[in-house]
Amino acid sequence: MLDKNALSQLQGLKDQIEAEKEYAEGVVKATRHRFGFVVLDDNREIFLSPDEMQRVLPGDRVGIIIKPVASNDKKAKAQTAGELEKLLSTAVDCFVGEVVQKGKAFFIAPDIPELLHFTRWLFIPPNARSGAKHGDLVQCQLERHPFKDGKPSVKVLQNIGNTSTPGIENEYCALRSGIARYLSKPAVTSLDEALKAIPESGAARTDCTDLPLVSIDAPSTFDIDDAICAQPERDGWKLSVAIADPTAMIGHSVSMTKVVAERGTSHYFHGAAIPMLPDSVSKPAALAPGEDRPAIVCQLTIAANGETTQASVSLGTVRSKAKLSYQEVDGVINGDTDHDFSDEIANLYACFEALRSWREQNELVIEHRTDYRWILDDAKQISSIEPIDKRTSQILVEECMVAANKAIAGQLKAADKPGPFVTHAGIRRDKSDEAKEFLTRFLPELAETDFTTLDGFRALINGLKAASDERPLRAMINRLMSRATFSVKPAAHMGMAVEFYTNGTSPLRKALDYCVHLQLKALLGDSSVTPAPATVFDAINQASAKNRQAVNSAQNWLTCNYLNKCAASGESAFEGSIVHINTSGFTVRLDKNGLEGVVDLRGHKDKFSFDKWEMALSSKSARFALGHHVTVQYVPTEKPRGAQAAFSIVAGASTATPANAQSTAKVAEEDALTSIKEIAEESK
Repeated sequence: MLDKNALSQLQGLKDQIEAEKEYAEGVVKATRHRFGFVVLDDNREIFLSPDEMQRVLPGDRVGIIIKPVASNDKKAKAQTAGELEKLLSTAVDCFVGEVVQKGKAFFIAPDIPELLHFTRWLFIPPNARSGAKHGDLVQCQLERHPFKDGKPSVKVLQNIGNTSTPGIENEYCALRSGIARYLSKPAVTSLDEALKAIPESGAARTDCTDLPLVSIDAPSTFDIDDAICAQPERDGWKLSVAIADPTAMIGHSVSMTKVVAERGTSHYFHGAAIPMLPDSVSKPAALAPGEDRPAIVCQLTIAANGETTQASVSLGTVRSKAKLSYQEVDGVINGDTDHDFSDEIANLYACFEALRSWREQNELVIEHRTDYRWILDDAKQISSIEPIDKRTSQILVEECMVAANKAIAGQLKAADKPGPFVTHAGIRRDKSDEAKEFLTRFLPELAETDFTTLDGFRALINGLKAASDERPLRAMINRLMSRATFSVKPAAHMGMAVEFYTNGTSPLRKALDYCVHLQLKALLGDSSVTPAPATVFDAINQASAKNRQAVNSAQNWLTCNYLNKCAASGESAFEGSIVHINTSGFTVRLDKNGLEGVVDLRGHKDKFSFDKWEMALSSKSARFALGHHVTVQYVPTEKPRGAQAAFSIVAGASTATPANAQSTAKVAEEDALTSIKEIAEESK
């Protein structure tokens, strides 16, 4: 038996060892192997052994003890290793994946970004399977974390179906991105409370029911958030744009503003849509024909040359006279059909032509490229693809919305109210020297242009578009552009060449527009609303990113399904043009149907070098540049889950060639215009 001195010495030694341990916190990162790492807050990466990795999931935040590793340990990947001490939080909650059966047991192969390199299956107990079978795609929730004993388990929340289920691509990609079809229970509660307690606004509404307003939209659209009319005056027109006012029903609810911001936008998939607002709000707010509706009314005086000489924004009550389809309006514009509203359409078209002409001369206008319409079959798969040009009626509506948005932004700026405004800085500040070098190389006559000013930026873009160089210069410089941002202060929107801009014409479909309405109505004296706090803009940005991710993934999935079908019937080689290019490969848009896919050159037998000035990849035997025409072979994929289609270069056609200078520039120019369109948010 040890005496007191010996026990005291042992305790002291134990305390010393404990004191010398290094504790740290970080996030677990998986690898393609069984081991992993913990990325500490100071950016150090601490090795986790395979045994330790069994107890955690990628993305977990953990506390660890850092210990030295013996130098003769061949399995060690670093000089130190982590021993798990405690689980602080986990990034894994609800997720999607594929059900896998092994013997009598069922597992989920998770499909979430945090588990990108994670090949471990998670066990589904028999009573948590909800009837899911091998190969089904499901939404799950983590029920038991593996930290204690390395044995995780999940339960199935929703069986989405298998790959033959019609529309599964949209449903799966939405759930994977965290987009719920319906509002959560707390959000429904907030909505019900808001709808039950509609306060008096304290602001008078102008009776505008006599205006000859009409809505122009797709036949299937019911959440109509605008109606327009143009009344001829002596030297121009009085353009009226009425915008649906959902905040008249729930605008006073701060909790609902947060709910709307987290929804972000309506999500439009091929063959399906998830609305931002529930029917209980959007239906009574939509500008249905023949119904009196609360609205925000923008009235603009348009001169004969298209300049807006006066603008006002007010609260009003409107009554749309008709809902017209794009096809109907085009028929009248083209002189193909007569219509009960032919006079109203003719007035709108004349006003539109003037507005468009003025903007083309004084601002920057997005030119629309040829688009493609997907015809879906009963299984919601692509049966055929048709090229379509944007209808004149669609551009007409967009032009009216741009005019209204500029007027709303002007109203907010004049009152010194904090937007939100949509701003675009043009060339990124950190890329200005590179932009000058680019112009010195290719358009020296523009090298001294001050593109930090509206006039200078507009001159730059127009100069690039007019350049006779066979390179697609406008598209090549696009990589140096900034992206649009939200701002509480008015600032220039370079992409449109306007002093200030916002989006306020789609409050039923976009959270930003909804928030603009709150600010605008408070300005107009409506005491029932509370302007949105600046904190909601982060939520809107995150929701918009989720929307892009989900919609693009679903589109990529359907694209692969279609190309798989083409390959099965013997059609796998396609002609196309390079529309994006980077250090690892390029994106090809197919000439025949507009579908896009990627060519990854990292595994090519040749080694390619990237020239950022020429936007080209070159090897000893081949050269690929932006705008070049190529022949590619589709690489079939067994389980498309939203990644872009993969192509390879057809043997014997590995050297890309440019088309004639005009068509080469046109292909890449159209792609660049699409990017700027996203920046400008001109589209309705």
